[in-house]
Amino acid sequence: MGQERTERINSIISRRKPLVEDIQNIRSNIGKVTSSFDRMLPVCQAVLNDESLSPEFQGMSGVLETCSRPLGELRKLNDELALLQNRFSRDTLNIAVIGRARQGKSRLLQTITGLGAEEIPDGNQAFCTGVRSDIINTPNLTEAYAQVSFLTERQFIDEKVAPYFRDLQQHKADFFTPSNIQDFQSLMLPEPGTFKASPETMTQMNLHLQHLRDLQAHLPQYQEYLGRSPMRIERGQIREYVAQDNAKGERVFFKHMAVDCVEIFCKFPNSDVGKLRLIDLPGLGDTRKGDTEQLVRALSDQVDLVLFLSKPSNAGAGWQDNEVSLYSQARRALGEKLPIERWSFWVFNRDSREGADNMTQCGLLRDSIRDAQIQVAGTMIADCTNEDEVSREIIDKALDFLSANIERNDAAYADYLQEDISRTVSQLRENISRLQAMTQEGRAHDDDDYMFGILFDKLWKELKETIQSLVGEKSDLRNARNTPCIPMKERIETIFAEAESGESFPFTEEFIRKAEQSSGAQDIYYDALHVLRTQLGNRMQANMDDILNAVMTAMKDQFGHALGHEGGLAGKFGCDNHEILGRIAEYIKENNLSDRAPTLLYGLELLDGWKLNYRSFAQHRIREALNCLDPLDEANKSQETPRDAPAILDMLQFLYEHAVAEMRSKFGGPNGIYHEPDNAAFAIAEEFKDIMIRSGDDEDALKREWRSLYRPIKGDVWLNEFGSSQKKRDALAGIRRHAEEISRVLADFPAMTRRTAE
Repeated sequence: MGQERTERINSIISRRKPLVEDIQNIRSNIGKVTSSFDRMLPVCQAVLNDESLSPEFQGMSGVLETCSRPLGELRKLNDELALLQNRFSRDTLNIAVIGRARQGKSRLLQTITGLGAEEIPDGNQAFCTGVRSDIINTPNLTEAYAQVSFLTERQFIDEKVAPYFRDLQQHKADFFTPSNIQDFQSLMLPEPGTFKASPETMTQMNLHLQHLRDLQAHLPQYQEYLGRSPMRIERGQIREYVAQDNAKGERVFFKHMAVDCVEIFCKFPNSDVGKLRLIDLPGLGDTRKGDTEQLVRALSDQVDLVLFLSKPSNAGAGWQDNEVSLYSQARRALGEKLPIERWSFWVFNRDSREGADNMTQCGLLRDSIRDAQIQVAGTMIADCTNEDEVSREIIDKALDFLSANIERNDAAYADYLQEDISRTVSQLRENISRLQAMTQEGRAHDDDDYMFGILFDKLWKELKETIQSLVGEKSDLRNARNTPCIPMKERIETIFAEAESGESFPFTEEFIRKAEQSSGAQDIYYDALHVLRTQLGNRMQANMDDILNAVMTAMKDQFGHALGHEGGLAGKFGCDNHEILGRIAEYIKENNLSDRAPTLLYGLELLDGWKLNYRSFAQHRIREALNCLDPLDEANKSQETPRDAPAILDMLQFLYEHAVAEMRSKFGGPNGIYHEPDNAAFAIAEEFKDIMIRSGDDEDALKREWRSLYRPIKGDVWLNEFGSSQKKRDALAGIRRHAEEISRVLADFPAMTRRTAE
């Protein structure tokens, strides 16, 4: 049976995993909805704050307000889904043992795990720490060890220090929580009796102060651990990280003050418990602050089964207020999402020592548990020091319960959240639909269509004439085709002049003679040819791309100015130079105009992306001129290699001058390269003109594309005529775009795979 149960538990854990993907999808969509709404809200607020627009949007404020509630619910549900995701992502089944201090919790954990008081300090000692310990069954392990996780300095202040300050501040208004470790260390804490309160409250306040004094006084002993990465420790070191005193009761340990939690890995005596993790939460009931919050956090996402533990006194039986309070606190964890009675047991710790047997009292409390308004899945009575009883009455029953009920509980929890999600998404979908209806454009959009037609026809005519003139008969671009590119010519001629004067020739006879001493004449000669060829090639290439692109940019600027000035687009796109080309193209794509203006988009992207670079335009010609400096060239192979330094130097100078002369021939003359940058600029300019104002024989189709571009931005182009209506349309379009984005997500909102919750 034990092996079957282990296999079933492993199967349950594996079957939880697919739900993690469902939850991730839901959380991703919640993120899309909330982020889209957050982007839309400032746009809506700007409309409501604009006196010229707000009267037309009277109902928007109410719609936004009705959206706020389901959006807030979605954000909360996202947090709850994160807890559920953690639950389903685990590789273990988790059982938490909780109880008031001195009820035998540590002894029970020792009995289950086989560990001793060194690893799990028990209540017989004078101090019970607030460190959470998780004990994980690791069947193949031969020796127990632990992994210690430490608090960050921020966590230490928030979790260890701030709770006391909040309580004390109720009685001393100027008692503020320190913002960091340094402030806490230097703080002068008040003396006992400073707070004005009743004697009972005064006692509590003084105990709080004492805890703060302990944390402050021993900071040097544990501060270095705050913020450390998790570290592995051996079994014999565990106590010094979870307890304050050693086995003799001597108060010598302080590291626990910096510890967040400790995971202990060991092999449980019961061999069939499978992937089980026991969670030892701090014993409740002393003066430490924050224990209850830690309890609720842990139960919310890290626990599958709770074992409440109490040890009835053999002197009499009766439910204590603190036990009922403990149950109520635990019930807060998941509330009605998964009521605690569906995943908890109450364990009565039987004290079976001779003369101290409390079995009768355990039975009386078990029978009266409902009278105390405590509902659990079942009760157990066992001597927590007796391994057989613990195995039979607690572990076996707990694991059997989990294997039979955990899937049902998972399903109930998931279904509860799914119902909330579906209801909230439905409410939000309805409200977003109302917002979309408010922002739909009506006939007002076309009321001024007649005026737009007149103004557009006039602009279209002027824009066509201007674009045509840029490449026309007397245009600068056309005339430049017959003149050399001056910046390029000046750069190249400087290189030629330096080469012809010998200024840039890198070799001397003395250099060659010294090199010849370590290498043969042929090697020196061939190496020098490589150096000359590389040097000339690199010098020709340097800065050339910048010069060529400057020619292209100057040409693009002319068209950009035409579009921005004569085309009236500078007001919308913020410039009237080459940058406007890319901005108009992006506007067409971002506003779903690509299908309505494909020719314009093609032309704009063509010109905007057009570049002229040295490698594609001139490098292949230069390499031809440098063949005489290539040792592998057939002409060089047929020549006899110079045999001494003077001959080598003469030959190198001759070939260098020959290469420069060859390059001159490539650049100069009627077919030279100097004219080509402006020729290339004119060619692409003329092609752009043909695309943008001609595009074949169907001028009406091209004109419709231009109208598609201008219609939605006419208020930016003709401010006096359409500015007011354009402002309204822009506001509507901005809100509508976000609302449609939200609506698309809500229309196909994912759900968790349905599981049967019997």
